[in-house]
Amino acid sequence: MYILDMKHLEEGDVFLTSERSFTSKGVRGVTFSGFSHAILYVGHGSYIHSDSKGVHSANIQRLLFDKPSRVKVLRPKNPNTANNASLYARSQIGKEYSVKEAIRTKVGTKRKKENKQFCSRLVAEAFAYAGETIVNNPSYCSPSDINKSSFFEEVFGVVRKATEAEIDFANSPNPLQKQAEITNSILSEARRITTSNIQTMEELTWYVISNPECADSIVEVFEKSGYLTMWQYEMAQNPWRYDSKLFLELPMPSEEKLNLANFEAESAKKQFGLYEYNYQAYTELGKNAPSSFIGMNLELYENLMHQMAARLKAAEYVKKNA
Repeated sequence: MYILDMKHLEEGDVFLTSERSFTSKGVRGVTFSGFSHAILYVGHGSYIHSDSKGVHSANIQRLLFDKPSRVKVLRPKNPNTANNASLYARSQIGKEYSVKEAIRTKVGTKRKKENKQFCSRLVAEAFAYAGETIVNNPSYCSPSDINKSSFFEEVFGVVRKATEAEIDFANSPNPLQKQAEITNSILSEARRITTSNIQTMEELTWYVISNPECADSIVEVFEKSGYLTMWQYEMAQNPWRYDSKLFLELPMPSEEKLNLANFEAESAKKQFGLYEYNYQAYTELGKNAPSSFIGMNLELYENLMHQMAARLKAAEYVKKNA
């Protein structure tokens, strides 16, 4: 099995992939391409894509290939687009996948665009949001169109053989999969309660702001889902991330531990920044439209900021003492 080497990746990289599946072969056949799926790398080991389960994030360490030719890495020639492209992709998390919309890329686009996603649309619209038109029609494009785009250049030397430990990790229980399932269940229940086509958490927030009478019902959906305590599960699964002593005692060579500490510190800083931004956004919203929903989100992001502060503290300690 093969894996992408994280140390050679940069935020904004696009992965074009293929599989042995019938669906993958069909997409490749229709588009005359060697690739059937497009993925956006958002940095620090995470990528966002749209598959049959909708738009969700995943860990690069769980992405395995049976041969190197199953993946191609493209890098934007303008690196300044990466951050905004990532922000857009994150805003799409939870949005449903549409086979019908993907098919319309080839059969025609006369009907009104649906508020759903598919893989290549997600990538192309992310860069369009960042100010770059990478294909003729970002809303209806294929992995083949992205592959031909002059906006990117191919990155070589990124794929390597996976170790047995990496293969074991890739196949181990995946908490991000549970997170995606919970997010999808919340949005599905929100659509049922509101009878509105709510596709993302951002859309749900604006709906509740405009319809405060439903705030308590939506809060109850969140509380029952387990969404509000997922951060506690992560801390229980990986306690070393948040405890300086446990981190320092990890059984690995000092150089490897120092590299891990640097990665953890940078990742924690970035996550803290995202959580702080969301906290401030809900604070501003709460000034004009206070509700149980706003209060729930403020408490959640405050907890997440505390979590990232602990993660950063542990990593910085190891950087000084490894």
